Amino acid sequence: MTRKQKIRITVIIISLILAIFGIERIYNMQDEFQVTALDASAYGILDARLTDREKLDDFEYLCSVLEENYPFFKVNERLNNIDWLGNKGKYKRIIKNTNNDAEFLVALARILGDLNNWHVNVVSGYGYKSFYKSYYEFFSNHDNPYRYMSRYRVFSNPFVWARYNFDGIVEELDNIDHLYSDTQLETKILIHNEVAYIKFKSMGGFDVAKEDSIKIKDFLRQVQDYEKLIIDIRGNGGGYDSYWNYIVSLLTNKTLSQNYYAFFKDSHINKYKYSPYLVEDSKSINLLDENILAQFPEEIKTDFDYYKIYRITINPLSVNTNSSDYIDFKGKIYLLVDRNVFSSAEKFASFAKDTGFATLVGETTGGDRVFEEIPLIYLPNSKFVIRFSRELGLNSDGTINMETRTRPHIEVDPTPHEDFTKDKCIQAVINDSN
Repeated sequence: MTRKQKIRITVIIISLILAIFGIERIYNMQDEFQVTALDASAYGILDARLTDREKLDDFEYLCSVLEENYPFFKVNERLNNIDWLGNKGKYKRIIKNTNNDAEFLVALARILGDLNNWHVNVVSGYGYKSFYKSYYEFFSNHDNPYRYMSRYRVFSNPFVWARYNFDGIVEELDNIDHLYSDTQLETKILIHNEVAYIKFKSMGGFDVAKEDSIKIKDFLRQVQDYEKLIIDIRGNGGGYDSYWNYIVSLLTNKTLSQNYYAFFKDSHINKYKYSPYLVEDSKSINLLDENILAQFPEEIKTDFDYYKIYRITINPLSVNTNSSDYIDFKGKIYLLVDRNVFSSAEKFASFAKDTGFATLVGETTGGDRVFEEIPLIYLPNSKFVIRFSRELGLNSDGTINMETRTRPHIEVDPTPHEDFTKDKCIQAVINDSN
């Protein structure tokens, strides 16, 4: 090979390399790989100036946790045509393009958003403090709530506190609301002596639940002779089961009960003896009757290792001394639902339909009925807290709740309207003669 030929080949190789770098740079500049964010303080975090390597290591750790626990990868592929695990290369490219910790947080939020599950998210500073306050209040009936909080690594690690600009003292969270603190409870009479209406945006807990229970009971006592009662949970993203359990106990005159299957992967979070997220009394899927297992979706057999049967039982509210407390509602109950009904609200919707407690009106719900506590972990480098689903629940007909959700008896446009005469869900109830 002559010297000229060598030079020519070298020039060609260099040109190819430059072309590849150019194409790569242009490709990398596409909008789908870009992230913009506000200052770190806007998200309630401190900037620790993570390196690209630290961010990518955190992402690999997150992927491993989700692969070990998350139950809905295949559901997401079927419903949304998203192969989340197959998109890891794309997600890494997004992370590499982040210039600071705030952008990394926003990138994680976008990436986890591809799972299309509101139980999966990266927690902001306000969100972390809200979780912290809610857990503290949950344990506040014990002598030392902090001792119970220490079981949760996300609430006892000082580096996690530092990331969220917090020192672990709940008294400093007076300006932070606990979870589901604003139910926006509304009660009113739509048609005198005929149609009553209750609406709440979340399943409240703690003091708000106590206050709401008094208002709800007083209202139901006033309308117990009405023909129809509407319970509107459109837009209700969940909360505490005790909220809706109480309402059902006031209205039912007989015991209502329903069983639900849930399945879990072989994860240390679900089995570890000292884990706060231990699923007690779960059983190996190998012990499940083959005839029963055959009725379930194929992925139950191939992807899951343990199961548990949960039973919801609600009895009529017992009356001890004051007979005037008893509510003898004999009318028909309607539950208004939409695609935003999720988590505990989804549990209410599915239970109401399965037991015949109410007639559901609106559109198919959002799903992910859960019984076990939803885990919170933190990433090893960034200390960002991640919340994720780990429980696959089945509907009473054997379908996956997160996939088929709960379909209403009466399907109609669920869009709320301030004027109830123009609200199609409410009008469907008023006009229902069944």
